[in-house]
Formats: sequence, C-alpha cells, structure tokens
Amino acid sequence: MICNECGAMVSELDNGHLLACSGLTLQEYALRHVLPLDLLVSPDRIKTDTAQADLPLMPVAVPDETARAVLAGLRLAGKVHDAGPLCFVEGEVSWLDLLFCDLAQLAPYGFRFRQEYHYAPGSHRVVAKNRLVTQKRNLVGPWLPARVPPPEQYLKYAVYLAHAAELHAGFLFLPFASDDEADEAAEFLSRELDVNTRPLAAGTSLLRTLTRADATRLLDRLRSQLESMPGVWPRFHPDTPEITVSKEVVFDSAHFLTDHPARCSNLHGGRYVLHVKVRGQVDPVTGCVLDYGYLKRVVNARVVERFDHHTLNYAGPELAWRSTTEMLSMHIWEQLIDFLPGLTELTLYETPQSWCQYSGPDLETWQRQGSQPLLSRFTDPALGHSPWRHPLRTWDERYGTPQARCD
Repeated sequence: MICNECGAMVSELDNGHLLACSGLTLQEYALRHVLPLDLLVSPDRIKTDTAQADLPLMPVAVPDETARAVLAGLRLAGKVHDAGPLCFVEGEVSWLDLLFCDLAQLAPYGFRFRQEYHYAPGSHRVVAKNRLVTQKRNLVGPWLPARVPPPEQYLKYAVYLAHAAELHAGFLFLPFASDDEADEAAEFLSRELDVNTRPLAAGTSLLRTLTRADATRLLDRLRSQLESMPGVWPRFHPDTPEITVSKEVVFDSAHFLTDHPARCSNLHGGRYVLHVKVRGQVDPVTGCVLDYGYLKRVVNARVVERFDHHTLNYAGPELAWRSTTEMLSMHIWEQLIDFLPGLTELTLYETPQSWCQYSGPDLETWQRQGSQPLLSRFTDPALGHSPWRHPLRTWDERYGTPQARCD
C-alpha cells in the first residue's frame, strides 16, 4: 500500500507511520483522501471493546492542580466514561488538537491516546473512536491523599465551557447531567464571574446566559484559560457563514373563535403544520447552526405536546378568546424564543391554502418588553377596573362582596 502523504510503500497504514510522516491519524488520513476506513483497517484491528494493552497501572506522578482541574471540568462536561476497569475521555475527529491538549494536561493520571476501530452494525461500516484511556484505579489510587481540596474552579469551568457549551445567537447554552450540577454552576458563575444565567427545561438540566452581555462577560473572564486551548476561543467567536435552518412539525387541534360572525365560531378541528426557522453562524466544530435533534425536542416539548389533540381555547388563557393562526403564532414564538434565540420566522398552516408568517422580537427585546399585550387581554390585572364599570357596581356591606346592579 502506498501512503498518499509521503509516497512510501508500507504493508499497512497505521497511526505510527502517519503521525511520523504527516502528523495525521488514520481517521484524518481517510477523510483527507476520501477513503472508507473499511479499506484501511485490517479485520484484526477492529475491536469489540476498549483495548487494555500498554496502559500503566499507576499514574506517572501525583496529579498537579492543572490535571485535577482539567479532569473535573471534563467530568462536568460529561466527557469522562467508565468501561469495566478502564476510564476514557472521548473526542471528535474535528477537534483532535483539543483532545491532545487534554492528554498533555492529564498525563499524571496515566492517560494514553487510542484511535480504536469498531464495526457499526447499523451503518454497516467501520467507524473510529478517538479516546484518552487509562486504568480506572489511576484516578483513585492509594497515592491520593485522604483530604484533597476542590480543584481550581476557574480552570475547571473553562474546561467545561470548552467541551460542553454551545453558542447560539450570542447566548451560551450550558448543559449539565443533573440539576445539582446546574445549580452549583449558576451559583459560581454569579458569585465569582458576575454572570447571570437562566435555567431552562428541555429534557435535560440546561442553563442559558441571561443576556448576550452575560455570555460575553463569561468568555472574557475565562479568556486566558480558553485561549490556551486549541480552537476554543475562535469557536466562540466564529467567522463562519450565517445560515437559516428549518424544522417542520405537525399537530392536530380543535378550536373555535369567540364572537366570530361566521362558521368559525363553531368548534372544529384540523391539522396544523408549523415551520420553525432558526438563523445563526455555522459552528466550526459541529458543522451545524443548531442540532436538528435539539430543535425537534424543544418544539415538541413546547408546542406539539401542549397542543396536539387538544382544544386550543382551553390550552391556556392566551388563546381562550381567539385561537387564530395569528394569535397562535405569537404565542408559539414566546414559547420558543427562550430556547431558540436565533429564531427568525414561524410559518403556521391551518390548511394547505391558509397560513401566516410571523417574525417576533428577538430574545433580549422580548425580555425587555414582556409578553405581547394581545395575548394577555383576559389575564391583565386591570381587567374589570375600567371607570366605565363603576356605575354597574354596588357594595354590599352585609357580605363585603361587590354585586352587579343591572336595573
């Protein structure tokens, strides 16, 4: 086999040869030269589990403050996994330099880089997994002092941001494995970095910076740590194209229009088709503006599950009076904007021939102005206190309750 990087004839391409001749891993080589891994990896190199060979049983040294903080940040980001007696950190091929940076800082724990090849039955092809692997006992060995203070928190959260945070329309989204971790992070960010966050419920413990200014402040306060990690600072300040992505969902609902002069005042049902459009810059690591899975989960949880097979007028006071497509679009916008700050347009079809398009306020404008007044007509505390109603009211001193007088 001829190596397309150096031209040498080799019996088999592997990471040893490629890293020496070009600095590439085999997976990167396959992507550069548009070759399936199936042609490059011999059957005896395809694994069924994580390899254990050549892994030291004990760490090289007692972990220093940097190693402890990096490991804690990776744990918080959900990147540290157990596999039997082993512990591994998995990385993406688009960001291997960050994984190698992690490796350098985690060296005291005995981590080693492994690019493993597995047969994926669902896709019928060989796939690569890039991992840092060590013996689990290296993380909790007898060398560990009985009492160890918490690792350095600034670096811990910088590592967490680098591996888990996502930027959308200037807001940072911070996912956590548990509410306790999210609460602890929110408290630290507020106390130490003067960064305000808002908890969101989207199937996981999720925080979002309250404003764009909070996101900017968070990145700036951790700038020195983030800039030391390859590719991280540019990721949060991307110079990539802006693209609009769209998701279509369908729900069946009944409704009626109060005081409508025609047949729409009767209860009737139909199939609504909603197109949700989100605009933003392409993430240089994921290649996406927004993960379609996240977009689908948010729209299903905030819209479809609430309205599907329900009567819109009884789904909430915002639609009790008029559940028109216009009112419904405004209400849906307010249900989504917290989770989708790049939301740019909604298109709602009541029938294939009847639809409306709506572009509402961006997240910060909505935060300042509040809900659309049209949606709060019957929840407004001022309702019932108009001076024009005063002549209709009397006071019953015996019972202490107002009573209407309609003589």
